[in-house]
Amino acid sequence: MRQTDVYDVVVVGGGPAGSAMARRMAAAGWRALLLERGEMPRRKPCGECLNPAAVRELARLGVLDRVRGAGAVPLRGWEIGPLDRTGFRGRFPPTVHGLGIRRAVLDEILFRAAAEAGAETRTGWQVRGPLLEGGRIVGVEAIDPDGSRTPVRGRLVVAADGLRSKLVRRLDLVRRSPRIWKLALAAHVRGIPPRDHGVLKLGSELCVGIAPVDSELANVVVVLGKNRIPEARGDSGGCFDRQLEAALGNGGAARCEDVLATGPFDIPVRRIVDDGLLLVGDAAGYYDPLTGQGIYRALHGAALAARVADRALRSPTGPTRGALRSYEEAHGRAFSPGRRLQRVVEAVTSRPAIFSPLSRSLAARPAAADALVAVTGDIRPVRSLASIDTALSLVLPSR
Repeated sequence: MRQTDVYDVVVVGGGPAGSAMARRMAAAGWRALLLERGEMPRRKPCGECLNPAAVRELARLGVLDRVRGAGAVPLRGWEIGPLDRTGFRGRFPPTVHGLGIRRAVLDEILFRAAAEAGAETRTGWQVRGPLLEGGRIVGVEAIDPDGSRTPVRGRLVVAADGLRSKLVRRLDLVRRSPRIWKLALAAHVRGIPPRDHGVLKLGSELCVGIAPVDSELANVVVVLGKNRIPEARGDSGGCFDRQLEAALGNGGAARCEDVLATGPFDIPVRRIVDDGLLLVGDAAGYYDPLTGQGIYRALHGAALAARVADRALRSPTGPTRGALRSYEEAHGRAFSPGRRLQRVVEAVTSRPAIFSPLSRSLAARPAAADALVAVTGDIRPVRSLASIDTALSLVLPSR
């Protein structure tokens, strides 16, 4: 890479959002550069499940067959309930399904797909912050694999560098400090019986999520609320193992790798566009998704961003904040209803006196359970839950 090179698009972060963005921009004929600080493949703390809408996005991106061929397993729905009892089962419509797949596998497939489309890809590059000229973002300051500080110039910079985005923080785009403090512990586990659905056990200060990711392994995520985070200090693996045994009993399930940790999950941003800048994926403002929505939002957000970026790069003024604003509007229309629903879910599941009877009611009303899971699968709009029949079945006790 010559320091004098100017790319059309510099994408920071090789996760699903960044790789999907780079693939789309390169396929549209733009000179795209994708920078990833790690080496592929690499582990990420994640639920490792894709909802049906994410599967649809993979198909649109042209990589679904590769993902299926890499050992992904179908998810037909979710079992959701309190920690101390079996919950309700919601199933996706028979024509669609989600997928469970290891993030290391998924991310490498998407990263390679970006390169195949013509994007220039680089691993081991750590982006330290934006490159500014006259108050405008004109690239990024990076450290290359040799440890040299290198400016990388681009007409448009896409921040896809995740929950703790360096670019977002250096540009002072974080709107406020987190209000919901959680810590997630994630690892792969052997010995969990095969199933065609994910399991989510929810409580006020603890959540355990389980999803198969191949024929032998399941991904387990233990989420601790603020008051239980101290339990993981100094022994995150022991904390994980204790919660795994409490959730599953002595069924022979055992962790087969070190635990990864991440959190908190409440990081809103001031805006997601600026002169020469777009934010996508978790960098665009993270909230705690329920059942596989995170990767969908990364992939669909990249599709929305690529459409607007293509138009802005072709415009006489280039990718100014005004030219990119329609992405911010489209992003809000696509994801704000889901954020509002997640706040409701957080309020309900954190109150056992409400969630336990609601879970029993949904168990007695399979159609209502299916409707709720379809919304979390992003295959039905949030407003569909406002129908009279569905609303009544969600709140009234079973007969």
